[in-house]
Amino acid sequence: MQAGTIQGTISPDQDLNSMPVPRVFEASTNHVDHWVHVLGTLLQLGTPDTRAALVSELCGDPLDGTDRMQVSERRAVKRGDSEVVVDLVLRNGSDWVVGVVAALGFGLDHSDRVTAAADALSGLGAASTQVILLVPDRRAGDLVDEGGSPRITQKSWLRVRDWVQERPERGNAQGTDLVLLREAEYFYTPRVAELYRLEDLAPTMDAAVRAEFTEAYLDLNDLAPAPTILTPADGRFEVAFPRTGDQSVRMTAGGGAPTVSVNGGPSVTLDGPDAYQAQRGAVVSAARAALPNRK
Repeated sequence: MQAGTIQGTISPDQDLNSMPVPRVFEASTNHVDHWVHVLGTLLQLGTPDTRAALVSELCGDPLDGTDRMQVSERRAVKRGDSEVVVDLVLRNGSDWVVGVVAALGFGLDHSDRVTAAADALSGLGAASTQVILLVPDRRAGDLVDEGGSPRITQKSWLRVRDWVQERPERGNAQGTDLVLLREAEYFYTPRVAELYRLEDLAPTMDAAVRAEFTEAYLDLNDLAPAPTILTPADGRFEVAFPRTGDQSVRMTAGGGAPTVSVNGGPSVTLDGPDAYQAQRGAVVSAARAALPNRK
């Protein structure tokens, strides 16, 4: 079982109160799953006031019963004869269900995922259903349908980061709530800042490889934070790790397929949606050996 994952399948008559809450100290090696896990932990383990405020922020309107809601990560929901995996599912019995579909790549088409999640969650028999698309993009796309059924809304990771930063003061958070929010802020603040450094790079590459590029960038950023991003005269971006000293690992974007290369190690051309994943272990291991230890 993957770390940070609660496995199983929701059916309309299932007792969600028997499901475990998110595990605080577990985290997936997949960055999307890890970011979602932190959000899920706040939603499940925060005090009633914090849970209600965060649900209201995500959904755009307050929902009754957030103190009783069950939060599930990476939940498989039945859709006819198949299953749809939804990144987060929030449910308050038969009153309402909210699904979160998350991604870290800029400017991607998530229509298939959102449609599949909406169809599957609608089959759970709740009085109201909503799907939240949680992505880096600052502007909502054509998928948003706040008046439809199921209701579809969009939030940015930037807004999630801002909410986590603002909540301790606005919500007068104390005790366990304050600890959770401070830990979430410690997690999101540097990572979200790095994610948005890719905002200008994303349009220079094919949409099919943007998620892979982001995954590779975040892998390397974990080893050597805040790399140098250079913009040569020919318009080809270059990302150099580490920020100071000998540049041991490089990424390029623009003017062709993006690349990831480690000095004395593997070089990967991101010419397909799975090109990096196929060599991820080798790239990370070589980069770990080539880059200076974090201080």
